[in-house]
Amino acid sequence: MATKTATPKTSSTKAAPAQTATLAKAAAQGTARFYRQRRNQTLRNLPYLAPSTKERTRAETVAKRREAGDTIATIADDLKVSVATVRRMLTGLLLAQQVEAGMHDGKWNGADKSVVVGNVGEQEAAAA
Repeated sequence: MATKTATPKTSSTKAAPAQTATLAKAAAQGTARFYRQRRNQTLRNLPYLAPSTKERTRAETVAKRREAGDTIATIADDLKVSVATVRRMLTGLLLAQQVEAGMHDGKWNGADKSVVVGNVGEQEAAAA
């Protein structure tokens, strides 16, 4: 008579996701979100333009045109978008460049998904 041996059961719990090394990498993967805190304490979502995306490429094109001397209104007319959209492209590109340069690394602890990169009160205090 053959004896049966018990097979060990494996745990069905999933391992915790690996910690992302840098804020730029976390942002590119979509695991970090950027916000600006308004004066009334609400948060405004800021888009991150990851490298090699069509949004990033379009924003870089707009930035080159601005450096060449084109006005925001002219660029908006050519692209058939609003002036506000062109401004958002430029500020989104600026945020992406700052994140990739490591300027906001100190505001991120590696575990949080939310990163507050700007505060209206901070801007007023700096101007005074």
